[in-house]
Amino acid sequence: MKKALTFLVLLVAFAGSSGIVNANSAAEMVFSEILNDNITGRTVMVLDRVLPEGSIVETWHEEVTVPMDAYLVLIDDMAYANWEHPCRWVFVGISGDMEIVNMTTPPNALERMAVTHTCLPQVDGKGQYEDFIAWFVPNVQSTPANAEHMYAWIISGGAGSGNNHIRYYGDVQFIYNVLARDYLIPDDHIIVCFADGLNPAPDQSGGINSNPDFDDDGDSDIIYDATAAGVTSGFNDINAMVGPTDHLFIYTTDHGGPGKGGVDLPPEVILNLWSGTLNDDTFMGYMDSFSAISAHVIMEQCNSGGFLEEVVNAGAAQPRTFASAANATESSWAGATYPEYDEYAYYWTGAMHGSTPPATSVPGGSLPGDPDMNGDGFVSMYEAAYRAEEWDTYAQSGQEHPMWDDIPDSCGDTYWLGGIINVEIGDTEYPVLPTGGLTITGNPVSSVSTVIFNLGNPGNVEIMVYDMSGHVVENLLNDELTAGQHSVNWSADGLAAGVYIVRFTSGDIIESVRAVKF
Repeated sequence: MKKALTFLVLLVAFAGSSGIVNANSAAEMVFSEILNDNITGRTVMVLDRVLPEGSIVETWHEEVTVPMDAYLVLIDDMAYANWEHPCRWVFVGISGDMEIVNMTTPPNALERMAVTHTCLPQVDGKGQYEDFIAWFVPNVQSTPANAEHMYAWIISGGAGSGNNHIRYYGDVQFIYNVLARDYLIPDDHIIVCFADGLNPAPDQSGGINSNPDFDDDGDSDIIYDATAAGVTSGFNDINAMVGPTDHLFIYTTDHGGPGKGGVDLPPEVILNLWSGTLNDDTFMGYMDSFSAISAHVIMEQCNSGGFLEEVVNAGAAQPRTFASAANATESSWAGATYPEYDEYAYYWTGAMHGSTPPATSVPGGSLPGDPDMNGDGFVSMYEAAYRAEEWDTYAQSGQEHPMWDDIPDSCGDTYWLGGIINVEIGDTEYPVLPTGGLTITGNPVSSVSTVIFNLGNPGNVEIMVYDMSGHVVENLLNDELTAGQHSVNWSADGLAAGVYIVRFTSGDIIESVRAVKF
């Protein structure tokens, strides 16, 4: 149920010298008398009909009562930001009086409001899909063996057609192609909940319908809509697929806002869905249900940092990483990449891909720096988050404050979009991608974990455990084995907390995975 706004914030009450003839006259009066003809950072919109006194205008969470027979003019005071953020609803009476309501969301009738003044570049975005497909060249960084243990869940609600901007589609299309074409994650391992799903009606604020085929391979990549029911279905699907040897990646974009709040409570926030919301407590329930061997969350929406405590907490069932564009109390921004992308997500995904697509104010192509900061051949979750913050102009100006955390501490160096980063122990220390499916169930390791591996042919198998300085701490196996799947139990009771390398050797095949001991 929407909350009724029981009072108006009367910041101004101008008496017009003459009556208001039409909606455009109302908007011009607002532009002149309230904004002093200064549109910097703002957009002005107007609803082209008189609203009768006492009627109700709905927004995402509230109902506003019209104070007089009036036109409704919206001043978006942060035009480059995602909602929720400060804006002003100005009711302009037909006699020229004006009353202002301070809000953080637009009217639900936004798609019917005409833009009269804006600082934003005038583009329709209709060529973005084709432009992106023509630009994107796969930068393959993983293997099919890795990808079999990778799953992804993408959520972009958009709130409604008036607020589902082209940049949210751009964010999702970019990350989807990186997951599917760079990291080779199969289509059926990626669950996308997007806007109104496969409804053929226009769902974007620019008046077009989102193409459900993100990678242009001829099939639909949108699985569910992003209503509360659609997101629940998406959760059920991904939760049923992900097992204890699998890694899970979760990505959200579009709008967010504050939740119920409270002085003595941790931040309470929401992700706006398509005509609904997903709150942080429900999201925590989702996270605690997953049996994945690791989980990684990237969020772009406003107030997204408020989800951090629900993702990274002492009760986490697996190693987790979290990165967000904004903290729990602020907006996130499209910024220099408006209107095609949100800037933080653009650089985060670009770091994982190795380059960025052209955007209106950004030429794209080469990144501002090397995302692989330690030169190990992998872009870790931590490195992508660090670089995204470093390259995001709104983060550098202090208008948004990206959040990062991981549990156990520094495990963000251990994971990438290919799963766990595998490093060979030896003189050269070159990165080696797995080829035989070495996995550890129960990682972080505790009393007893199980090391699982496959042999294509009979042969000798050696499994050694090293500490991070390269010293052998345990020899788990050295034996001749038949072809097929095998396992060996590993008791880590006697080991100190830290990160260890489990290395499998059989003939010329060497695989290593990192194990975390709390």
